[in-house]
Amino acid sequence: MKVAITHTRYCFKGGVERYIFDLVKRLLDAGHEVHYFCHFWDDHVDPRVKLHKVPNAWKQIRFMKVWSFDRWISQRVRREDFDIVHGFSKTSYQDIYTDGSGCLLDYQGYSIGEAGGSKLKQSLKRKSWHQKQILAIEQRRFTRGNFHKIVVMADLVGDQIKSRYGLGDEEVVTIYNGIDTERFHPRNVERWDDEYRERNVIPKSAFVVLCVANDYRRKGVPQLIEAARIAQERGLPDGRALRVAVVGKDRHSYEVELSKHARDVGLRDVVKFYGPQDQIDRWHAMADFFVLPTRFDAFGNVVLEAMATGVPTLVSAKAGAAEVVEEGKTGWVLGDPDDVQLIANKIIELAGDREQQKTMGEAGRAAAETYSWDVHFEKMLALYEEVAEQKRAAVASA
Repeated sequence: MKVAITHTRYCFKGGVERYIFDLVKRLLDAGHEVHYFCHFWDDHVDPRVKLHKVPNAWKQIRFMKVWSFDRWISQRVRREDFDIVHGFSKTSYQDIYTDGSGCLLDYQGYSIGEAGGSKLKQSLKRKSWHQKQILAIEQRRFTRGNFHKIVVMADLVGDQIKSRYGLGDEEVVTIYNGIDTERFHPRNVERWDDEYRERNVIPKSAFVVLCVANDYRRKGVPQLIEAARIAQERGLPDGRALRVAVVGKDRHSYEVELSKHARDVGLRDVVKFYGPQDQIDRWHAMADFFVLPTRFDAFGNVVLEAMATGVPTLVSAKAGAAEVVEEGKTGWVLGDPDDVQLIANKIIELAGDREQQKTMGEAGRAAAETYSWDVHFEKMLALYEEVAEQKRAAVASA
């Protein structure tokens, strides 16, 4: 098949970007022709991909950047020129769209409504040109005739879209993300745990809580810091040291603010921010517990990465990945992302029960294997073939 992928970036950093990177590689390995339309690509680009650079003259103006990418794709990526046009960015027209953020009006509740600030400030953000442009594109995207299938990573997002836009189960399809079960594997613990603890000056006996997240406020990093304060105050069993590693990024000023807050509440040596990391599999290998108390996440592939590595997880019910966590067996689901007492309780509980940590880790690994990339790719390719056949039938009957 001749496949067009549209996204602003082709690189290896970021959850959506890593997913597309793996999807493209598998399409190429299976003998398909892949065209990638984007603003930017990095050194990880596969030489077999046919790259198409989308101009980014408006990159300094947010709403114009969004508008111009959608307009360029809409005008130049003709659906009839490809067997499949698969969109991942804010675009209006494609055959298949993979939704990684849910509906804007719902998202605003997490990103604006719960972020604090005056009602006037919140209102101005909701009515900004940037937000209006995103909403206009979304409304076109979910209009029948502008797509064949909408793929969501979890029912959490699928239910939003079906409810707001009146779409049916046959139009909005849930396909849980795939995980590279070879890259993320329990054997990494033996290989990388000691080295990464030494590199980051973490005691070998310390209990390490990992959070991988961009957009710290939405992903619940402040709540994790408060939970760490409570756990530190109460003390871990057997006097174990607690360390919280935050991998990802946010505005520098906000990271400085959170770092200062952690120091002010006595967590100078406990909570550390490490920035974005390419070799995230090695960070999972260092972790004893993975925590994501997010206020909303369309999925959260980092949860599957932790499970595949054999790391117990605690994930907010407001993340799509909560749907793949079996309560009390592979990890726990956090009903309220603000429940810092429960987060602290689970940190202390798991730190004091190595057998439970081992058992949960093994169960998580077994569960992750059922979400392997091989399984995911088979489902995605079947959807490609279904949509391509629909397109051929439409042409034949025209």
